[in-house]
Amino acid sequence: MLIAPFRNAEEIFRRASLCGEPVVFPTDTIYGIGAPITDKKANDKIFDIKGRDRSKPFPVLVSSFGQAAELADFDGQCQKIMDFLWSKGSFTLLLKAKKEVDDLYKLNDTIALRLPHMSILKHLINKTGPISATSANPSSVGYDPNEGNIIFCFKDLVNYFIIGGSTGSVSSVIIDLTTPQPVLVRGDFDISCLTRI
Repeated sequence: MLIAPFRNAEEIFRRASLCGEPVVFPTDTIYGIGAPITDKKANDKIFDIKGRDRSKPFPVLVSSFGQAAELADFDGQCQKIMDFLWSKGSFTLLLKAKKEVDDLYKLNDTIALRLPHMSILKHLINKTGPISATSANPSSVGYDPNEGNIIFCFKDLVNYFIIGGSTGSVSSVIIDLTTPQPVLVRGDFDISCLTRI
């Protein structure tokens, strides 16, 4: 088991990718477990590690609209809404997935994308490419933000951990942008403000 601070995140992800292993790491919301989406072996393991239903694909973290556009189709109006939401807080947005996106990350031809606020995390994603990120807890157990408890929970299942950074205990708000009008899927947010953008 390898535990390292975020300043070593790029090296940790590099080592993990060499053996097809996922990484537990902090995000701007909660701790996640994930891997670059190009590493299908590592992402496939996450389902077993979490006991997650394979019909529930992972959200994907991107570092820019450029990376988002490689994974999803959206028009100019949708991009305005994305820009508004991603500049305001932690929003995971359901978008129309491009056909070439692997089924591991799609549900009914949609993909869940989030642009995190942590500059150090965005820098990492610039280097690795988009990274999957599902909450670092077993699917049958509620999320516990304590680093020590997270490590203890996964110590026999995950070999790579990044710790430190400012995380919270609340997951991102989820909004579906694939419908004619945006739909609030999870969280507390006044969706009506998006009609004025």
